[in-house]
Amino acid sequence: MSVRILSAAQMRWADAAAMAAGMTGFDLMDRAGKAVTDAVLEHMPDFGRVVIVTGSGNNGGDGFAAARYLRQRGVPVTLVMLTPLDQLPENVRLHAQLARDVGAKLREAVCDVSFTELNRWLARAVIVVDAILGSGVNRVLAGRVAEAVAQINLSGRPVLSIDIASGLNADTGQVMGDAIHAGYTLPVAACKWGYWMGHGPEYSGTLLPVACIGIEDALLCRAWSAVADPSACEHTVPLNSANFIDVEAMERGWPRRSRLSHKGSFGHVWVFGGSPGFTGAPKLAALGALASGAGLVSMVCPDEVWPVVAAGSLEAMVHSHSSRCWQSDDAEEVVAQADAVVAGPGWGIGQQSLLTRLLATSRPLLLDADALNMIAADARLQASVRERSGVTVLTPHPGEAARMLGCSVDEVQADRKRSVLKLARCYASWVVLKGHETLISSPAGDLTLNPFGSPQLAVAGSGDVLAGMLGRQLAFWRRQGGDIGSMIAAAVALHGSAGERSGWYLASELAGVVASMRQSIEKRH
Repeated sequence: MSVRILSAAQMRWADAAAMAAGMTGFDLMDRAGKAVTDAVLEHMPDFGRVVIVTGSGNNGGDGFAAARYLRQRGVPVTLVMLTPLDQLPENVRLHAQLARDVGAKLREAVCDVSFTELNRWLARAVIVVDAILGSGVNRVLAGRVAEAVAQINLSGRPVLSIDIASGLNADTGQVMGDAIHAGYTLPVAACKWGYWMGHGPEYSGTLLPVACIGIEDALLCRAWSAVADPSACEHTVPLNSANFIDVEAMERGWPRRSRLSHKGSFGHVWVFGGSPGFTGAPKLAALGALASGAGLVSMVCPDEVWPVVAAGSLEAMVHSHSSRCWQSDDAEEVVAQADAVVAGPGWGIGQQSLLTRLLATSRPLLLDADALNMIAADARLQASVRERSGVTVLTPHPGEAARMLGCSVDEVQADRKRSVLKLARCYASWVVLKGHETLISSPAGDLTLNPFGSPQLAVAGSGDVLAGMLGRQLAFWRRQGGDIGSMIAAAVALHGSAGERSGWYLASELAGVVASMRQSIEKRH
């Protein structure tokens, strides 16, 4: 099952729908508390006192429920409450009383005198559980809550936040004045966008597996259509679904190879690219395709660079533009030899005629780099992209995305979710918006977020390797079928995961890491 991503409002809708279907708020808190207990026991650095700081809402209820289960496991627990017990909602108060009944210490920190309780217990904690605010925060922190967040951050103790670090906006990752610097975040029921947006990665720490609390997956999925996403509120930019790539989803993109397979089983990728001074780009794309499992790769490059590209390519077949009549009207017949086409790496911006012919074919087509720049500058090419009958994948970095949308890079980066949805709708294509936490959108507005990656990928040629990997997935999909969105996501995830590995610094070396990881995955299946 995919890992769902919901906005704060969508999560509230799913909670309400679950309760309307028969669940109670008490039960939801109880199940969340069990998950928090397991997470605390797994990640506490040593046996000792757990301090849980609670607010007045459901997040606090999760904390009280966790206290009861921790006490039942023999763990000493102190609950420092930022709201008096008699002012808590009924379900939350009931969990607080049950925690007290099994020996958890309840201490109020609601005035200047009692607030010293917080610092006293923080000093004795081996781990702190942040159960203050959860995903509903939408205003700047103030008063005792702001003081508590500051004191927890100063304590030097490891912190586990329930659902999201208190003070972090669940939709945008904006810090609302101040926020908990969590060492761990335990998502409840579904992931929230704020983990990855804005300053979210700096405050969320290690993202733990989602805590399942009994809300059916069908309800989570219905939330997307029931409540508009803040970044997709215009009718021209719909959000149909949003998911997160985990390791299992990545590995499903690389099934075990049949004993009877041959190079034709895994597709033939054709790469169009290269120009004077940029002969490495198509070769790196070819390496990416081969590293990710393509059976055959051919390159097509301008005549003036053909000798250089051909001399440096042992595994790929290399053709010049003039050698295969690419400028004639039989491009469809020639491209019929390909299972998928990658166009653009290092190509220059003078190939509009050939690009037009490639757009007119029905083969799966990935457009990268200079192909995107040519499209951004030519309305006729833009129309040709929208009107294609075959699958089209666009792979812009933020600068290319800005050119294609006619806006600034800052505008793209300010709301990457909105930008990728707008590109997908405008160009009727799959879009892979590269960068920190790459986003993938289908033409219908299905979003997938890739959490894998590293600043090591900020090196010349890494995007070319990805283009080739995606070309391989398109070729494999044409040969053997499957869910194309999952295959695209798996390639993006494997590329990012390889980028996290140490021991490489050249894009050609990155391709080797990809090959090693892909082979290991295939053997495990």
